[in-house]
Amino acid sequence: MARLVARTALAAVAAASMATAGCSFSVGSNHQNTVAKADVADQISQKVNEKSGHKPQSVTCPDDLKATVGASLDCEMTDDGQNYGVNVTVTSVDGTKVNFDIVETVNKDDVAKSISEQLTQQFGRTPDVTCPDNLKGDVGATTRCHLTDQGSTYGVTVTVNSVDGGDVKYGFKVDDQPEQG
Repeated sequence: MARLVARTALAAVAAASMATAGCSFSVGSNHQNTVAKADVADQISQKVNEKSGHKPQSVTCPDDLKATVGASLDCEMTDDGQNYGVNVTVTSVDGTKVNFDIVETVNKDDVAKSISEQLTQQFGRTPDVTCPDNLKGDVGATTRCHLTDQGSTYGVTVTVNSVDGGDVKYGFKVDDQPEQG
């Protein structure tokens, strides 16, 4: 895979038909310094409704959101029969007010699949690609994936280049050298 390492490729994924990126709002926190997962889901639903004119079919969050700057939570949204990821990140806490941004995400499995497919087209063989985290749909957002081909594993840096509505375009670069055991 030596010829692969210096290449950068672009991918485009339509994350959703409605944009929720960059929204910020406040909710009250409870005595445990968390925002209840149902409250987070309701706020996501309201923001989608504001942007698209209709509420999604469902929004579910796995846990409560900690009322700590930088805390984040990945939720799932279903709209028009399609599933979308939504990341919520706390931006500030002022007493009982918790402000957080929401942004759509590209599923980690979809990112890995698109990288693998592009490399298969370029090189004629299919590497195994895994990504540990979803990719936030924010320009400049990054995630690190791992590519295994012919017994060697390389790191892959994935970077969001542009976001237009729900269309997230990103590029990736495979490390020049394999990862050390």
